[in-house]
Amino acid sequence: MTKRFGNIIALKRVNLEVKNKEYLCILGPSGCGKTTLIKCIAGIIEPDEGEIYIGDRIVNGLPMEDRGVGYVFQEIALFPHMSIYDNVSYGPFVKGWKITATRDLIEEMLNMMKLRDRAKDYPSELSGGARQKTAVARALVSGSKLLLLDEPLGSLDAKVRVLLRYELRRLVKDLGLTAIHVTHDQEEAMSIADRIVVMRAGEIVEVGSPLELYMRPKKIFTANFLGEANFFAGEILERDDHVKIDVNGAVLYSSNRVDFEGRKVIAAIRPEFIIMRKDGSSKEAWRGVIERKAFLGSLVRFEVSADNGVLVIVKKPSSEATKFNVGDNVNIILPREYLLLYPYPEEGLEKAISIE
Repeated sequence: MTKRFGNIIALKRVNLEVKNKEYLCILGPSGCGKTTLIKCIAGIIEPDEGEIYIGDRIVNGLPMEDRGVGYVFQEIALFPHMSIYDNVSYGPFVKGWKITATRDLIEEMLNMMKLRDRAKDYPSELSGGARQKTAVARALVSGSKLLLLDEPLGSLDAKVRVLLRYELRRLVKDLGLTAIHVTHDQEEAMSIADRIVVMRAGEIVEVGSPLELYMRPKKIFTANFLGEANFFAGEILERDDHVKIDVNGAVLYSSNRVDFEGRKVIAAIRPEFIIMRKDGSSKEAWRGVIERKAFLGSLVRFEVSADNGVLVIVKKPSSEATKFNVGDNVNIILPREYLLLYPYPEEGLEKAISIE
C-alpha cells in the first residue's frame, strides 16, 4: 500500500498481515506514517496504490461504517451534550437497530468498562481515563471484530495511561477481538502487544514479538528505537566460534554469528546486560570511570568513560547501585552472548539510527 500527500510519501509499499484475534501495535516516531496506515484501514483516507482486506473482503472505497471496524481517536471525541449512556448507544441508534436488541449489549459494555454507575453523567464530569473508556465502549457496541486505536492513551496522565493500557488488552482478549494499536510509546507497545510493527519514514522496518525485537532486533534502527542501547563502531579481527572485534584499541567478543561481508561493524548491547564491578578484572573487561549517575526508579543509569575513549551506558537495579558513585574506577564486562553485530551502515551510524 502506498499513500502520497503531494510530494510527501506517507506510506511506501507497506505490506502487512494482521492475525485474527491478535493485539498488534504499530510503533514509530512522529511522522513515520503509522496514523496514515491505520486511517487507510479505517477508510478515513484512501490509499493511492494497494488493496486492503478485512477478512476475505476488499474494503477499498467502502465508507468507514461499512468496514466493520471500531475506531478510537487520540482526541477523546465524545458528544459533550450527551450522557455517557447516550454516547455509547449512539452508533446502534443512528443505524436504526432495535432498542431491545442493543440494550443488553450496551449494559454489558458499560459494566465491562466499569462505567455503569456513571451512565447518566456527561463527559465533562468524568476523568480523562473514564472518557477514553467511554470512547472505547462506543467503538465496540457496533459489534466490530476489528478495533483500531490511534494513540488512544496519548492525552492521558502517565498513571492512568499505564492502568488503561492493560485494561484495553484484557478487554480485547476477553471479547476475542483483533486490535491494531498505534503508539509512539515503546514501553506501551512492549507491555501489551502480541507483535510490534516498527515503522520509519513511511516504511515497515521490522515486525516481531516484543521479546524478539528487544533481545534480537534484526535492524539497527529497531535496536536504538525500542529501548536504550550502546553502539560501538569497530573492526572484526577474528571470525571463529566467536567474533573478536577491535573498538578503539580495546577488544570485544560476540557469540552471535556474522552473516555479512566486510570488517567494519557496529556492536550493540543493552545497558542492563553490562556487568559493572569495582574489582575482579578479566581479559574481557574494560576499565573506566563513572562520569554520571541518574536515578530512574527501579534502575540507576550510569555513564562510564572507558579507557579507550568510548562512553558506555550501564543500568543496574537500584538495590545494587548504592555502592557505585561518580568518580569511581570500575571494570565493565560486555557479555558476548548479549553483544549484537550489524554491518556498518553506508549512511553512517548517526543517520541509520536517527528518528527524523
